[in-house]
Amino acid sequence: MLSAVIVFHQCISKQTSVQPAKYVGSDKCQGCHQKEFDLFVSSDHFHAMDTASEKTVKADFNNTSFIYAGDTAFFYKRGEDYLVKTTDSTGFKKEFKISYTFGWRPLQQYLVRFDDGRIQVLPFCWDTREKEKGGQRWFHLYNKEKIAPKDELFWMGINQNWNYMCADCHTTDYAQNFSIAENSFHSKWEESRVSCESCHGPASEHITWTEKRENENLFSGFSISLKAKSINWKIDPARQMMLPKVVEKNDTLIETCARCHARATRFTDEYKHGQSFLQSHIPATVDPVNYHIDGQIKEEDYEYGSFLQSKMYAAGVTCINCHEPHGMKVKAIGNTLCTSCHKSEKYDGPLHSYHSTSSTGNQCVSCHMPVSTYMVVDNRLDHSIRIPRPDLSLVNGTPNACNKCHTDKTVQWAASNFSKWFKAKIPTDKIYGELVYEIAHNSKEREPSLYELLTSKKIPAIIKATAMEQYGSYASQRIVQLVVDNLKSEDANLRRNAIKAMGNTSPELILANVQPLLYDKIAAVRMEAMNVVAAFSSRLGDADTLQFKKVMGEYIQVQENMSHRPEGYFNRAILQASIGNTVSAEQLYLNCIKIFPGFMPSYNNLIDLYREQGREVEGKKIIDKGLIRNPTSGYLHYGLALWYIRQKQNAIAMKELMTAAKNAAADPQIIYGYAIGLFSSGDSEKAIKLLELYISKYGNQPQILDGLISMNQDLNRPAQAGKYSSIRKTVFGY
Repeated sequence: MLSAVIVFHQCISKQTSVQPAKYVGSDKCQGCHQKEFDLFVSSDHFHAMDTASEKTVKADFNNTSFIYAGDTAFFYKRGEDYLVKTTDSTGFKKEFKISYTFGWRPLQQYLVRFDDGRIQVLPFCWDTREKEKGGQRWFHLYNKEKIAPKDELFWMGINQNWNYMCADCHTTDYAQNFSIAENSFHSKWEESRVSCESCHGPASEHITWTEKRENENLFSGFSISLKAKSINWKIDPARQMMLPKVVEKNDTLIETCARCHARATRFTDEYKHGQSFLQSHIPATVDPVNYHIDGQIKEEDYEYGSFLQSKMYAAGVTCINCHEPHGMKVKAIGNTLCTSCHKSEKYDGPLHSYHSTSSTGNQCVSCHMPVSTYMVVDNRLDHSIRIPRPDLSLVNGTPNACNKCHTDKTVQWAASNFSKWFKAKIPTDKIYGELVYEIAHNSKEREPSLYELLTSKKIPAIIKATAMEQYGSYASQRIVQLVVDNLKSEDANLRRNAIKAMGNTSPELILANVQPLLYDKIAAVRMEAMNVVAAFSSRLGDADTLQFKKVMGEYIQVQENMSHRPEGYFNRAILQASIGNTVSAEQLYLNCIKIFPGFMPSYNNLIDLYREQGREVEGKKIIDKGLIRNPTSGYLHYGLALWYIRQKQNAIAMKELMTAAKNAAADPQIIYGYAIGLFSSGDSEKAIKLLELYISKYGNQPQILDGLISMNQDLNRPAQAGKYSSIRKTVFGY
């Protein structure tokens, strides 16, 4: 059965706490903070969102049109209203009024408000760059990729819903307020921008302080101070850079920025400034979907996940060391910013960069913060600020800064020059990208690499959290002990991902080590503990049972308030099944399929539930229903194959297994099942080749190795069986 692969996403609960301070609006700040306010007005924060008007709309609505995938959208005005005529979710053209602008540069998007409170993001964007730079034009958010009305990314669908996907980071004091009974949003916010109070917190008490000034603390009335910590920076003679005498991290400041500059899930409206990030958000790890294997950005990461990997963060550098916080621009242009800490004599010039002084290649950011482009025209710098390693690109298949510029050259060319120039300076110890590569590919070095990663003091905590989340299963005894140790970490993100890694251990280990975290002070941690303990909750004592139910109530509230998305039903169903409430789980899966017929995980889990209960007829109906919706689903074809096997219709089952394997070639369970079918049908050589091909493409997997061991044993090939048994034991410890 599938697990809660999307545990929270951006689920939001109702606001119940009452804060003593209230939001007063940015204009109240102007009287005393004119300099900061003037900078703020020029910032992207100020223009994050606004009501559509002649002053705010940048695009050409003067009876213009844009053709996308053969479909024409029309943009025009009627009186003061900005309008678009485009295809709706039924496939027909319809007129929509633009309610809000969204963003400012290098592109501006537009929002449409519907009667049920939903606000949707149009796919047509205006390129706000100068014309000579390719701007002043309409373009489609997905460029040349055709997004049809039934696609999950279509502009009227749930994945383009502003209330859920965007609002928290483009407004101040946002509350989602989704009503399950009405199936509508009653969203509220104080300002349609990222205001002063978005970062500093509600200012009413501070305003009161300004009237009395009973003390000289300029942050009086606020729950936090975002002032940079006083750090004693000194030049290191050998390295020719500024280093702190004692590292002082200002995570309060960084996590304030992270609310919007992190790929994260917000799961409650009850945000209090200065609290732990994980009281209201779940930050994504450096997972293989959004990052390359070495931690370089692949999809949008919004800076936080990258910055936590950097040596800058490790040394105590914060966002405002480089960025002016009110105008958002960097504090200096070009290499001048970097040489404020790194001596220019050593780091700015051909002796360091091996590029001419005036060239792009001599710019620090070109090599250490290479650009990736998102949303067609939006260039983002990688904030992991890493050493470029084209030599590792040859091994890991990762991108590198050299070839991002030198697109006409091979990786081997870049690696050869890099090695020639920096041979003596290249780290001799494996960096975490190399370790993660060994771990992810389940090589023979998997276990020692994972152990080294989790014990090294040089490796960032977010990488350790990622390793436990992604690769914590099939662990050796010493790895399990490291995971258990991380359950006691002061870092809430390490605790949370250690809990996830414990999910594959024994019930005894879970109850002994995870159960105490039901009482964790951090909401995201205790809810993760509840999910892992759920299957064994009947074994808890009376006091722990009460706490378990309390945390489960928190989690269910979160999920119920996400019922505008399939995950809200799906995650509750998984929880109910875990605690033995299969009737409730079944109904939640059925509701999810009814309301969100395109969400395949609910079909998969319900099929498994019916199979476990021996309800074959009902299971077949769900399989058929799912295949009508998604005829290429490997998992559904696999489920259908198992159904035919149970009906002893093996010939039809083999056809379904072949289709499943074709559509899900990377799924070890499906490939293993197909191989077993082939072997049982007498085609043993094809079965073995299929499993060997899987390993050559995707690395060692326990189930695949088990298949090769048992098949070779059955064929009386002890040498081959022994070979795979040895790999199994070396890689996975048993």
